[in-house]
Amino acid sequence: MKKVTLLFITLLSACLLQACHGNKTGDADDDTTSDVIDTTKHISIIVGKDDIKFVTTIAYGCLAEIKIGTLAKQKGLDKRIKNLGAMMIKDLTKGKGRLTALAKVKKINLPDTLDAEDQKSIAELAKKTGKEFDIAYLDKIKVDYKKALDLFQNTAKHGYDPQIKQFAAHNVLTIQRHLDLIDAVHGSMR
Repeated sequence: MKKVTLLFITLLSACLLQACHGNKTGDADDDTTSDVIDTTKHISIIVGKDDIKFVTTIAYGCLAEIKIGTLAKQKGLDKRIKNLGAMMIKDLTKGKGRLTALAKVKKINLPDTLDAEDQKSIAELAKKTGKEFDIAYLDKIKVDYKKALDLFQNTAKHGYDPQIKQFAAHNVLTIQRHLDLIDAVHGSMR
């Protein structure tokens, strides 16, 4: 009888240990993609028009800002402009990757080309050279980032889909930091 009881307690302990340690997901990651869980397998959540519009607007914005950053890296006269362009390319490429992962989970198709308005404004910017380019670049991204900050803050507060709201809230601080850096460089060049 003691052997059966001991065997039962040993098996129960092993099962409890396995249950406690079986839920580990690995190291925590700072990426928003680690917070994105595919809920479509278990629960069908319809993504609202406003949330879809946010995701696609941000995708267009990422494409445009990466292109503008590339121009700044190539055409910038001031080293701060070149560095700012390089930083924007790096950060926005990373952000676009996170957005793509979220869109995939939500089954939202993202654009892969610039919209007509961005194409036109980038073409106008590309015509400028020297200090005129540097100032025009800063003016353009300052306006773009102010719009982006408003959009991200609004979606973080009023978005319907919890994962899209979380994505927006997670990126507000980064956008604010970029805007502060743009303001600092812009102020030092006047």
